[in-house]
Amino acid sequence: MTVKLLSQGTLGNLTSDEERKLQQAWIHLLRLCGVDNLEKAGSLSSIPDLTSALQQHINEKSPETFRKGFWDFALMEHPDALVLRFLRARKWDVEKAMIMLVSAVNWRLERNLTETIIRTGESVALKEDPSADDMGFTAQYRSGKSYVRGTDKENRLVYIIKARLHYPQLQSSEAMETYVLHNIESLRTCMQSPNDKCCLIFDLTGFGVRNMDFHVIKFLVSVFEARYPETLGIVLIHNAPFVFWGIWNIIKGWLDPVIASKINFTRKPADLLQFIPEESLQTCFGGKDSWEYEYIEPVAYENVKLEDEDTRRQIEQEREELIHEFERETIAWASLPVGSGPEEKTSRRIELVDQLNENYWRLDPYIRARTYYHRTGMARDG
Repeated sequence: MTVKLLSQGTLGNLTSDEERKLQQAWIHLLRLCGVDNLEKAGSLSSIPDLTSALQQHINEKSPETFRKGFWDFALMEHPDALVLRFLRARKWDVEKAMIMLVSAVNWRLERNLTETIIRTGESVALKEDPSADDMGFTAQYRSGKSYVRGTDKENRLVYIIKARLHYPQLQSSEAMETYVLHNIESLRTCMQSPNDKCCLIFDLTGFGVRNMDFHVIKFLVSVFEARYPETLGIVLIHNAPFVFWGIWNIIKGWLDPVIASKINFTRKPADLLQFIPEESLQTCFGGKDSWEYEYIEPVAYENVKLEDEDTRRQIEQEREELIHEFERETIAWASLPVGSGPEEKTSRRIELVDQLNENYWRLDPYIRARTYYHRTGMARDG
């Protein structure tokens, strides 16, 4: 049996320097959140205060607004894993990583992702009088143009996009952006550290110029680079036709070097089997998995908990208390020299992460409309 080693720079595999930078990142975040008692920890005074500079990237939003936005971003994710993704994306430059993370939180707040993507989601299909964008969004799921199926050899979820099923003129750019973001947020409910990256297959079988959507490609590149960094593990561009190569010359100029380094071109089943086990690869790609995508429609009763405000507020209050204690424990942890602190000063923080995770899953059905992945049993349902 092969034991997979944790990737460098991830939870459980940090150098002393990387852990120190994680501590520094948390101090910057807690300052921006307006957390009390930071200055009483004398050992933190040596960490430069970037609060004023970082506030420029959140359009002067209040500490309370930023704090809520940050924890709404974390959701079920290990808070350290979230911060580490941004540190790795900026090659451990703490200031650049914090600008990137703060900008991502601000972007989420200004797009109102908590309401429009997470709470509303696929429930728009149940509206009596849906808008054109509502119908355009739902049509994407019904088309089967993208879905998750199986895992690759690194145990990453495989997300498949069938480009030949996309016709840009059939829906607005806004509907497509909503669809992209809803898919990413739904995937996050299925991915947990250390398996918190995905394998993305762009299936270009049957692709033609009629299917090309430069707006969507640009949007995908921008959100994976700047808003959800370190979410892509590998990208497989499969069976690209001759017409694609002229388009590729344009697209590759948009790519961040980190994303570009993850791209592989495949042609034959044997190429895909280098990355994905045969039993996990669909038969249409030359594997042994005969499963085919079929959208399961939402039903009215599945979101009944969204209307239970009393229970939601109770769970949110419990979450607030856990977050407050986690912040206190993080100050204590960040004040310690790397690797030299008493075990009890870190063990409680670890316990709180577990409690926050369990609290989130209790909260999830009260803040998130059920998704296709809940209906298939792939995503945890409360």
